[in-house]
Formats: sequence, C-alpha cells, structure tokens
Amino acid sequence: MKIKKKIIVPVIVLLILLSPPAAVFRSMAVMSVYSHSFEKNSVQRQHGFDIKIPGGLSTPESDWYPFVMTFSDSAGFQSFTKNNDLSLTIMYNFPAFSPVRGCSHLFNPYSPYLGSFYGAYAVSDSSGGKYGFLEDGSLDTASVSQVPMFDMQRLVLSDFGLKQQDMVFDWSITDTSEVSYAGSDGWTKCDAEIITNSPTHTPKAFAMSYLQYGVPSYNVKPKFAPVRMYGRVYSKYIEEYDTSVFFYIICHDKDALEKCDRDILSKSEIIPVK
Repeated sequence: MKIKKKIIVPVIVLLILLSPPAAVFRSMAVMSVYSHSFEKNSVQRQHGFDIKIPGGLSTPESDWYPFVMTFSDSAGFQSFTKNNDLSLTIMYNFPAFSPVRGCSHLFNPYSPYLGSFYGAYAVSDSSGGKYGFLEDGSLDTASVSQVPMFDMQRLVLSDFGLKQQDMVFDWSITDTSEVSYAGSDGWTKCDAEIITNSPTHTPKAFAMSYLQYGVPSYNVKPKFAPVRMYGRVYSKYIEEYDTSVFFYIICHDKDALEKCDRDILSKSEIIPVK
C-alpha cells in the first residue's frame, strides 16, 4: 500500500500540473523569472527611470494576464531599422488564459482579445537623436509604426512559425491629437487601423513562446490569416531621461481597446530611479 501511494501521489500531482487550468501558473512561474532578468538592464533603468504599468489583476474581469513583462532586444531592433544607435526595451502584456483551453485568448478567433497586446516601448538613440520625432518636435509616424511592426513580426509571429514573406503589417493612421497622459503633458496620441496576421495556428512543433502563451488549441484555417486590428500609441520624448517612450495598445476590438486604455494603461506611471 505504501509503495502504491508513493507512485499514485506524484502521478496525481503531475496530472494537476499538466491540466489546462494550471497552464497560467506554469506560465507565470517561467515569465516572472524571465522578465526580471531583463529589468535591471532595461533602457529605462539605464537612463534613470522606471515605467509602472498595471497588469490584469488590476481589474475584476479575466481580460489580461496577471502582470506586465519586460523584454529587451536592441540588436534585433537595430537590424530591423538598420540603425545601430538604437536601444529598445519592450514592456508588454497579453490576453488572459482560458482555463478550459489552457492557452491565452491571444489565439482565440472568437475573442475580442485575439492577437492583442498592451504596454510600453522605451527607445534611446546614442547618436543624440529623438527616435520617433522629427527635428521640429512633431511625431514621425513612420518611425513610430516600426516598433509595433518589429514587435509583432519578429518577436511574436515568427516564433509561431510564420515566414517573413507571408507577414502583413499595414498601419493606417485615423487620428492624432496632443494630450496629457500618465501624469504629464506633452504626449501625442495616435489612433490607427492595422491589418496584420492573426496568431491563430495549429502547432506543428514546440515553440519557446508556448511557455508564456500556452499551446494554442483552436483548430482554425487558414492559419495566420490577416485580420483587422485597432492600435493606439501615446508618444513622448522625455528630455530629462533622453528617451522616447511609447505607451501602446493593439486590440482586435475597439471597445476592448478603450476599456484597456481607461482602466489599465492610463494608470501607468513614469518614476525616477536612483
């Protein structure tokens, strides 16, 4: 009997850990360590400030992942923009997990959060330039669109197996205005409609991204089909930190975008770090 218990208990524990409801906890365990490894050397920390963005636990709904993560890929962004003076750190969050499917609603073709993200980009230019802005201080919309394009194509979709020649990213600006945001004036708000590839696909092999998003379990065809998304970016060059900061939301549904902005992203803070 004791021998059987020694075998049965670990098997039960393993089955629980591998069950769909446990997927989000596996993801959180991995991503909390992974994200922390990038925080200390992020662009914002190197320039003496931090960006605090609420996560999904800040709202009563099961809409977004519990916490915002940090990732840096300056080398990749330099290659993408062909500018070796740029450094990039990305803060991001993605849709909540389905406890039944065991993966994020990022993959759910029936969800308003299909393919959605929010967070912030911090970009510094060692040549003394102000990335995302023209010499007269106005917004350089072409440069601003490069960051979410790089993020979506190179860091998200490519890891799922989408080939470069099949990638789509069409950014059409619908409105711009000057606003106060995240506790300060001087931000440029830019709304856009985006046509880009959906992340929906049937896995053929393991991808590292499945550790954070879960393994997609929706059988959809065609895979990576282009979909209409809605984007919003708040842009500001912060003189005292010599860094361009872009708060962003990319969402499949307009109402979900507005709710994310109102209830989560607008409550972000930029604070000095000694």
